[in-house]
Amino acid sequence: MSGLARLPQLAAPMGRRDVGMPAEPAPEPFLGHPYGAPQPTRLTWPEFLVTAWARRRPIFFAFALPLLAGVLLAIMAPRQYRAEAVFLVQASRENSGTADLSGFGSTVQSIELLKVVRSEVEIITSDAVIRRALEKIGATRLYPSMAESGRFPWDASPNPDDRLTLATEWFRSDLRTETDPGSNVLRVRFTYGNRALGIEALSALVEAYLARRVELYGEGGSAILQADLERYTEHLRQVEAEIQQVKTGHQVLDLAQDLQLAGARLDAITQRENALRQQRAASLAQLASAQSRLAAQPARVVASREATNLAPNDDGRNTLMRLLQERDHIVRQYAADYPGLRDLDRRIASARAVLQDNARNAFTTTREVRNPSVELLSTRVVSLQVETDAAQKEMEELAAQRVTAEQRSTNLLEAENQLRDLQRRRDGLESVYRQFTSREAGARVDEDARRQRNANINVVQQPNAPLNGSTRRWLFLFAGLLTGGLAAAAAAVLLTVTRRTYSTPAEAARGLSLPALAAFKSLEKAARDLKEDDDVTEFASLLLDARVNDHRLQVVQLISADPADGRGDLARTLAVELARARGQETLLIDLQSDGRAHLAALGAQPMEVDRIEGHVLAFGTVIPTLWIAYDARHSHLTDPRVGEAETRLLLQTLKREFAVVIIIGPDPSESYSLRRLTALVDGNVVVIRGNATEGAKARLSRDSILMSGGPLLGLAFTDQRPALPTELAGLV
Repeated sequence: MSGLARLPQLAAPMGRRDVGMPAEPAPEPFLGHPYGAPQPTRLTWPEFLVTAWARRRPIFFAFALPLLAGVLLAIMAPRQYRAEAVFLVQASRENSGTADLSGFGSTVQSIELLKVVRSEVEIITSDAVIRRALEKIGATRLYPSMAESGRFPWDASPNPDDRLTLATEWFRSDLRTETDPGSNVLRVRFTYGNRALGIEALSALVEAYLARRVELYGEGGSAILQADLERYTEHLRQVEAEIQQVKTGHQVLDLAQDLQLAGARLDAITQRENALRQQRAASLAQLASAQSRLAAQPARVVASREATNLAPNDDGRNTLMRLLQERDHIVRQYAADYPGLRDLDRRIASARAVLQDNARNAFTTTREVRNPSVELLSTRVVSLQVETDAAQKEMEELAAQRVTAEQRSTNLLEAENQLRDLQRRRDGLESVYRQFTSREAGARVDEDARRQRNANINVVQQPNAPLNGSTRRWLFLFAGLLTGGLAAAAAAVLLTVTRRTYSTPAEAARGLSLPALAAFKSLEKAARDLKEDDDVTEFASLLLDARVNDHRLQVVQLISADPADGRGDLARTLAVELARARGQETLLIDLQSDGRAHLAALGAQPMEVDRIEGHVLAFGTVIPTLWIAYDARHSHLTDPRVGEAETRLLLQTLKREFAVVIIIGPDPSESYSLRRLTALVDGNVVVIRGNATEGAKARLSRDSILMSGGPLLGLAFTDQRPALPTELAGLV
């Protein structure tokens, strides 16, 4: 059957006409959960595996980046050497409670040996000892990264004191002490990447520790003198700092030379100002003379005069010549009584009269030019004005320079007074400093001689380190592997929770709380070539066998959850299956487009015909029992200006004319007419496209169908692809 079929809208009572082979009664399909069924929140292993396989690249990167970092750290991890020194802490009579052998000395209360060892640990790890060791070996030599900044960008400390404090913290972090409660042996270990430098650093620490003990356990005479000496040293530093601050604040390098330069600069500025005043006075006098001469000069002078009797733009002779040539041409072509010849004679006479009138007129031309003296004087005036303004600006600049030079001289005089007072203070402090230096040296020599008799600490082992150091490569590898596994698991969980689309029909059914009626692979080729598809055949059988309220499904609408969900290809393939394989009178209505694409695919095209307003216009195709509706969007199916009765009557007419009507629903919309159509059809199927349709939009379409009261059969899953490899799919 081909051609045009117009389906009239009949006012007959509602009824149904079954076309095709009878089918056995089938159980009623799932009609959907109540409106607003919540989205499942509990994750399942299949969803987790599907997400992990689909997003395996970012999950692999989440695993590989920490692992790669661990491998790089393992490769870059330096070999560490642990230098060790061993001390033996001895208990003297003062801290062991032993009585004097002579019988005349007093017995001192006993102190636990562990506390003595602990006190030695506190001394060796104190800031004073570590600072002294760093000053000896060099903080920047031990930690080269501190030469420009800290170990990390946020540790930048340009102040030397701050750098020494930071180096002390790093040194203490690399330093370890070990004591045994049952022994008086103290072990000190220092871990460093260079064996020789680590031994040297620990040796410097041992020397600083022994020196600090000497200072602490000495009689203190030299310590008092040393404290006074340090105090005067600090005063000297302060005075030096004040002198430097005064020089820096007043920008003084050599005070005598700076004063001489300031005086010379003031003298040069004064001479330049006098010269500019003379130059400006001469320029003003020349400017006044030039302006007076310029005012006396005339603006223009006569250059030439010319007299003529020719009028400008006079074309009379040329016009007369053209008229005469035209008359000769007409005379040769026409008779003597030709009317146009008389008109041409009148025009010739008029041109000759105009030439005679113009001959009596005379014209005089006088050309004037600008006075060259005015041009010369104007240029001179402008030049003098520029010179005057430049001299004025230069004088203003010199005035500013004079103020600056005078301020500089004043600052230098103030600096001279301040430096004179500070120099007197520094001379006095240096005299006192020399006296304290000589006295402190003598007191220290006496104390050293007495201190050697009371030593209670012995160095059992000098600082030394093994030839083969240790490394943390395996620790970094294990940490990278563990961190990568945790990151990959977290990424998989996060991607599963945030995934918007459905990869399998089971996920779509679970997410929408709807049964999955059918699942299809790509139907684009089957729809284009009009070939059969096994999944579509199964779906067609399900629709023919299904019953709603003991009535078979005649009008089925494919509801859109996304504009590109493939429902057009599904509807065309389903219509071809019903019409060609089942012999059903089938009508395909496309509310998403005008249906021209379906007509072209089935070897037909729309024709210009008279159309009844609101009716469905259908054309036949190469399949005799398949009809395609053209431009059905302007029918009563989606017209909001008609009532429900007209839409219902049109659907009844379609049911009488056709056994099955497949409607391709429009793109998602809030139109009332579309919700009304959804409620009036026999069944609605939500079309979900794998890895494309968002779950939120699909749930919105489902809720819209349920809210309108339409029968919801379930969902159809299009563009299904293998979500997992065969092995994993078998496990799931």
